[in-house]
Amino acid sequence: MGNDADQNSSDSAVIVTEADSEDVAAIAAFFWEAWRGAGPDAPGWAGASEEVIGELTTVDAIQARVGGPDRRMFLAWSGSRVVAFAATRTEDDRTVELVGIVVLQDMLGRGVGTPLLESAVHSATQEGFERMLVKTEATNERALGFYRSRGFGPSRTLTEEVEGTSIELAELIRAL
Repeated sequence: MGNDADQNSSDSAVIVTEADSEDVAAIAAFFWEAWRGAGPDAPGWAGASEEVIGELTTVDAIQARVGGPDRRMFLAWSGSRVVAFAATRTEDDRTVELVGIVVLQDMLGRGVGTPLLESAVHSATQEGFERMLVKTEATNERALGFYRSRGFGPSRTLTEEVEGTSIELAELIRAL
């Protein structure tokens, strides 16, 4: 279960670790469960077909995103099951992007996202970044409310192509 030196917890049942190469199978299982549970049209899953999820959950795709100088993954565990995920990637020497937080449907509203965000912020601060940005669908009020209540402020609205679909995104920024 990942690197225990990086653990944090929101309650006794959930532990947050930074992902490592031993977590590949658990990460793949998590993404399949999260995608199936939310449904392909749910906020955060725009453009994510079964084929796309299949590509994202290969051993090589996950290994390429675990650790390294420009990427970090954080996992929330309940026992041996990953119940939530967060990831960051370096934008530039001062900015890190929170690529997103994904929580299983049965764990929504249980405080799992906050310790994931705190772990990502702590890691970015330790690495010397000055700000964190996050993008989410402009209509995803749940995510927007979550990030705003944790110190992120509006930056801009932009449109990005995701698997051939134009998505209007809100970008928010937080000073670290």
